[in-house]
Amino acid sequence: MLRSTRLRSLYLATLAILQLALIVRLAPPLALALRADALAGLAPEGWPALLQLLAMGLAVAGTALALVFPGVALARHTRAGALRFLGLPRWAIALAVAGVVMLGAATSGLAIAPWLPAEFRISLLLVCRPALTGGLALATAGALSGELLRRSVSARGAKPALRHATGRIEVTYPPELRTRALPTTQPNMQGRPG
Repeated sequence: MLRSTRLRSLYLATLAILQLALIVRLAPPLALALRADALAGLAPEGWPALLQLLAMGLAVAGTALALVFPGVALARHTRAGALRFLGLPRWAIALAVAGVVMLGAATSGLAIAPWLPAEFRISLLLVCRPALTGGLALATAGALSGELLRRSVSARGAKPALRHATGRIEVTYPPELRTRALPTTQPNMQGRPG
């Protein structure tokens, strides 16, 4: 249980670091590409201008969703608790954590490169730049795959919901949605002919 708690904390930290890395590394080039590819006003008047505006809006919305998915996953994990984490495939968690480790190592290498001798600096720069991109891609692939392939996990030791003769299903989780019903009385069967 303690191992699972540590792994969950590590995964949540991975999501936070990945969100920051996506904003720092990918937002500026994507903004530049959007600015260059969707220059407003170049399409002729009428429906081509409307289509250009619609395409530009879709590009901005899609880019925003792609950049914010680790933050959304982090918020959902924080709100839902440990049960949400238990449904993640272990290989996806390993991919995400390995990607963030690779991203951190590449960032550290790029940070210390200016203080190294020239022959080491060039080698380090040639290795760290692709490692930075590879780590970002690996962490993104692991987190996205894990969140997409997440299974529902039931709470261990939870009592099954009681079914009544009416076929009614009682809600027990989350507590704020718990069904609160008065006990029903059973009909008296003694006075009826058999």
